[in-house]
Amino acid sequence: MKFNDFIFNYRSCLFSLIKQERYFSLVKRLFLLPYKYLISIFRDIFLNKNIDKINLKNNSLDEYFKYFGCDKSSLVHGYNKFYDDEFKNFQKRKINILEFGIHFGASQASFSKYFPDSVIIGVDKNPYFKKFFSKKIRSLYCDVSDKYSLHLLREYLKEEIDIIIDDASHIPDHQLNTFVQMFRMLKSKGIYVIEELDIFQSFPESYNKNLDNNESEIRNFLYTIKDKPSEIKKSIKNENILNLVKDIEWIKILRGNYIINNRNVSEIAFIKKK
Repeated sequence: MKFNDFIFNYRSCLFSLIKQERYFSLVKRLFLLPYKYLISIFRDIFLNKNIDKINLKNNSLDEYFKYFGCDKSSLVHGYNKFYDDEFKNFQKRKINILEFGIHFGASQASFSKYFPDSVIIGVDKNPYFKKFFSKKIRSLYCDVSDKYSLHLLREYLKEEIDIIIDDASHIPDHQLNTFVQMFRMLKSKGIYVIEELDIFQSFPESYNKNLDNNESEIRNFLYTIKDKPSEIKKSIKNENILNLVKDIEWIKILRGNYIINNRNVSEIAFIKKK
């Protein structure tokens, strides 16, 4: 982790806690976060794999997913075939990728190999614990449940982004907040991805505690644009997402392979910006 990025992570976390008036957590993190940063440096030196020294040239994206143990592979969600179709035109270009949800860094490691000229920015509430590192990969803090934290991240990232992937909490409100804040950062013709779009229906105790009617506003919005565009203003009342409609070229909602409790939980959305 670059020192400048750590300073942002440190300040962003503390500012968010101050705004939420969580002062006990603030005091804890004043000392805990520098410790985590030092441990992450130690892990990179002695434990983590240096992706830049791993020779995996000309493999398919699915092979990279499998090698690094990413659940996007054909062994788990089966998103690889969709990513291949939508990302193949980006592969030889110099691009910026922003992914929410680090979880050991397997996805960022895979994309760093598939896109040889890319800069990968992984974002998480805990950006310090990973199994892989690379000069091409940055790790930043953001709490997707907090709109102010998303705002701070957007202000810190000055560059436009070619691809944004939301593989974070999978909670509908968080997916909505992230989309509203971050879609504007996409370059023209960029792709925004939301994984596990409907998993909240299978695990309400974890993903939709605050949803009284078992609905997802962001999911309903995407399906309305995709299937019933003439009914957008009638069906969608949230002005924040309605303001983004004019910038959307197309939406594809697809389904992978992962089955839990006899239900497929691998719904994924691709949104292309005009």
